[in-house]
Amino acid sequence: MSFTKIDQLYKLRNENPQAALMLLSELGSSPEEKVAAAVVLVDCGDAMNDLESVSQGVEILDQLVKSAKPDSALSYNLANGLQVRARLRYGPSSPVTGQAFEDRFRARVQFGKVMRDRDTPNKMKSQALTNIGILFLETHRWVEALDCFQSALGMYPKNGVAAYHEMQRLKSLAVLFSSNTEIYQSYGNIDSMIERIRQLSDVVSANYDTVAEFAGEATLPIVGKAAEAIAKTKSSHKEKIDNPYFAFIEDRGLALSLHCSADEYSSGRFDLLTIPSVTAQTSDEHRVPEVFAMINVMKADFAFARQVFFDVREFEADTPFFETTSHADTLDDAVYGVRYSALTSAQRIAFDILDKIAVALSHYLGIEKAHKASFSRVWGKINQHGLVTKLDDKIATCFNAGNPGLIALHNIFHDISKDDSRGHGFMEAHKSYRNSSTHRFTVLHDDGFLNDHSSLSLAVDHMHLQRLESLTLDSLKLARAALFYFVDIINFAEEASNTAGEGIVVVSTVPDHDRVRRR
Repeated sequence: MSFTKIDQLYKLRNENPQAALMLLSELGSSPEEKVAAAVVLVDCGDAMNDLESVSQGVEILDQLVKSAKPDSALSYNLANGLQVRARLRYGPSSPVTGQAFEDRFRARVQFGKVMRDRDTPNKMKSQALTNIGILFLETHRWVEALDCFQSALGMYPKNGVAAYHEMQRLKSLAVLFSSNTEIYQSYGNIDSMIERIRQLSDVVSANYDTVAEFAGEATLPIVGKAAEAIAKTKSSHKEKIDNPYFAFIEDRGLALSLHCSADEYSSGRFDLLTIPSVTAQTSDEHRVPEVFAMINVMKADFAFARQVFFDVREFEADTPFFETTSHADTLDDAVYGVRYSALTSAQRIAFDILDKIAVALSHYLGIEKAHKASFSRVWGKINQHGLVTKLDDKIATCFNAGNPGLIALHNIFHDISKDDSRGHGFMEAHKSYRNSSTHRFTVLHDDGFLNDHSSLSLAVDHMHLQRLESLTLDSLKLARAALFYFVDIINFAEEASNTAGEGIVVVSTVPDHDRVRRR
């Protein structure tokens, strides 16, 4: 079949999906025709809610990816097929196991390959980021989803699909925060969120052509109606942030609060996320429940790691660190000094917040030996491959209750894990680098570094400086998201406990630390 015929088939899938599926029998067995058949099966199956067709397309793409050289387009198409199949899976699906769970995991792995390929065009990377964001939303990872949509727009500003999904998610969050300010007042500034929503509506309205290209023309009426409704809201001017560090936090989305206001930045208090209240336990006696101390420490660790990263991320910038050591040149374009140790430490501190969250979670749920918990083992019994073979009873109870924050954290656990049987999670590099910098030697290299440079002893890991900077920023974002999910866990559990109405409930709230200290 000629490429012209394939183009006609692609066009027909949008106009008449059923007719397109019927024409697939005319395709040959060339790689190009196999790809075309698989894409049509997935797209038309999606349009017709036909799980069988989508599964056939996924199987074809799976074989092509395994047999061909690494190819971003193939990885993207396979990830898209897996994502669609997970969404169309019939019957109830478990948030922690089953085919839909595995399909979403594998889709994230394939999209991750697209993102790591240097030769992938920014337009495709932007599409992959958008789809990862949608996958995150399907597993309650809403903070990371918002980060993905923003990054997708930064990579390809015409991506109206990313703008639409961020706009819709922020709309639902603004409604939620407004309807229950007692619980969600620390999550974000609603006025600033509304202004961001209005800006996103302008992006959507200006890029309907991209929306049609990425999501199909059938989506235009829905997307257009949503954008037009928001465009009528009045725009508000946001003052410029003078402090360079605060401006950096705003630009990178690294505050522990969504879309902070100019007044919050001016006051220097914008990391507002906190636990509003918890049900006091008899074991607490008359003391403040320890979970408040835990969230305080984790927030401080995050803020410190973020500031260290800001202080050392640019070689030319001044830092508060003194370079007092001399170094032998290893003749491999390596860079040494306090600056680079500080950068490594920032990534390690940020990633280690996950282990602290595991301890805090275990303590809150009353799991035995909470002080020995880690993020990799808090979920239950783990086999030699790092997979959970049996959930802890209290963790399982939370999953059965549908606790969204816990589902989000559990998916993060899989994404940072190693498993030879199913493949590494697409964010496993965060954990690998943390382990390397903690237990071995990590040497950083500047622009002259060759990526195939390796250690003969396996005791030294080599990494490009720019790669570490990117990884550290991503680790900060991961820690930030995990802190939001931890608070989500407690808010959900507390609301469920209060709704149950069993016995006397004593709710513990605490005053502001600065006010108590008269600052």
